Amino acid sequence: MDHMNGADSMDADTSSTAAPALPGADSPAALLALGLLLERPMTPDELARTAAERATDSTLEGLLAPEPQEFAAVAGALGAAGLTEAVARADGTAHALTDRGRAEFARRVVARLATPDRRPPAFLTAVGYLGALDPERATAALRERVERLRERARRTERALAAGAGVPRLFLIENEYALGMCRAELAWVEEVLAEIGAGTLSWPRVRVTENGWEWEPAEDIAGR
Repeated sequence: MDHMNGADSMDADTSSTAAPALPGADSPAALLALGLLLERPMTPDELARTAAERATDSTLEGLLAPEPQEFAAVAGALGAAGLTEAVARADGTAHALTDRGRAEFARRVVARLATPDRRPPAFLTAVGYLGALDPERATAALRERVERLRERARRTERALAAGAGVPRLFLIENEYALGMCRAELAWVEEVLAEIGAGTLSWPRVRVTENGWEWEPAEDIAGR
């Protein structure tokens, strides 16, 4: 697990009352900070360094690696919410989880696991405008995506194979990423096959004062 190696298991009561919402206290960076602090107290510099090292070592794309200044702001918000407490050290002020912070971390993980993301991925928005491109350009873009997805899948497979001696639970996010990658790859390949076979066709579209209008596919095919 990229952000929780060595962390204690979360046995806290996830029904605990949520901490009050404060700026920065309920962001993805805050969840990352809580997870890292589950391992040990850290300064903002340590948080940033640890997150950056794990993001660099991971084959997963898009892992958070906030700068020390962002972690410092997040730590301040978490402290104001009673989720962390300051620990004076020779190298600066470290932040340690409180009991409330441990319970809140577990609650947030449960909430993220149970609730599908509301924000659509950028690819979904782009797919909605596939018809704005001509078939040749759309096909070329989707073929390029297929090659990139295949390479991503190969990297993730290699990472899973390299971690053969690691408990499966600590690599479960790689399994998820691989499953999602394979599912998307299969869908894009299916769409490309349909474009090639002509079963996914481009209707004739014209722009009118009432918006877009198009001719039914059967009318076009009959000409």
